[in-house]
Amino acid sequence: MAVFSRKSQNNDASCHTAAASACRRVVNSLKRFLPKKIVRRSRQKNDLPQEPEKLAAQVGPICSDMLNQLHYPGAPKLKAEAVEGLLAYMHKRAIEFDVPLNNALSAKGFRLGYAEGLLAHPNHPVQVQGYVGLFTWLVVQYDDIVGQGNVAGNEMLKEALEFHARFFRGEPQANNLLEGIAILLREADDHFDTVMANMLQISVLKFLTSNLLERHDGFQNMEVTRAGIKFPDFYRDMSGMNVAYAVFCYPKAQYPDAAAYLEAIPDMARFIDISNDVLSFYKEEVGGDTRNYLHNRANATGQPILEVLQEVSKETMDSAKRVEQILKGRGVYEQSWQDSVRGYMAMHTTNPRYKMSDMGLGEEHPLAPFEYKIGELFDRINAAS
Repeated sequence: MAVFSRKSQNNDASCHTAAASACRRVVNSLKRFLPKKIVRRSRQKNDLPQEPEKLAAQVGPICSDMLNQLHYPGAPKLKAEAVEGLLAYMHKRAIEFDVPLNNALSAKGFRLGYAEGLLAHPNHPVQVQGYVGLFTWLVVQYDDIVGQGNVAGNEMLKEALEFHARFFRGEPQANNLLEGIAILLREADDHFDTVMANMLQISVLKFLTSNLLERHDGFQNMEVTRAGIKFPDFYRDMSGMNVAYAVFCYPKAQYPDAAAYLEAIPDMARFIDISNDVLSFYKEEVGGDTRNYLHNRANATGQPILEVLQEVSKETMDSAKRVEQILKGRGVYEQSWQDSVRGYMAMHTTNPRYKMSDMGLGEEHPLAPFEYKIGELFDRINAAS
């Protein structure tokens, strides 16, 4: 995820020692007029333990409590025919899109996509599971490439900046990856209620724009101020594709009554965003990645990061409880959301990427017994290329 950056602070090399000393004296004298709470927070803000074991001991109970309150029963079991059916469907469509699978980023996104389709939506038809999986496969690549400042990212950035204009004019995109995203956007109405499909499309377009915003000079040079406390939530909502993943729960053929779930979508979307932020926090902190919502929010509010983590965990559960209350007694509509939450949690607990095992919360990946199948697929692709 992106971070809104402070302007670089370039100290004037000609600043005299005496002037600098005077500045320090003025600042120190002003501190006694500040509320003690603010001064204390300023000192504590970066007081996270650097050792992974100590960090895990602080973060693990927060993640564990969230999973317990969600009554997470563990990763779902998968049937071989379901895995094989989705893999064959996604592979066929990937060939039609002509987006290469024989590179590490594409292969990672493809694995993530078909896991999302299977784990979060076990009762959806394979075409809808595949729609979710293919979307995930493509946007993971878009996120990594466009968000980077390397040569490949710079080239894709030029083409990505044209995406919206080309899409609304009905013109082909500049490359196959972008055209694949455009094709799936146009197919949304095939699987979902027309108005829900519109909401899905808007959510995806916001996500694409968030990557462009991250590379924008205005974003890069924006100063963080305490008055801008709404910006972290604004940007998190834009960058999460959250409404799209909420709508994915309700294909129209199985769930024709949008009134049964519409009221819950805002909290579903919020849950999708910030539950990920809580469960990803340890992994990102160990990796030195502070370009995320929790750090953005800590920077804007001046709160210690662990305090922000606990607040966001509570907000996650508050959203989950509101969704539960709205959907209670609504049969398959309630069940589809529960399946989605279970699968979404399993995406974190079973994927080594999130390092949940460091906190005693890891599980074996349900797709591990079937890894040879996708391995064989990629071997054939690599041999043919």
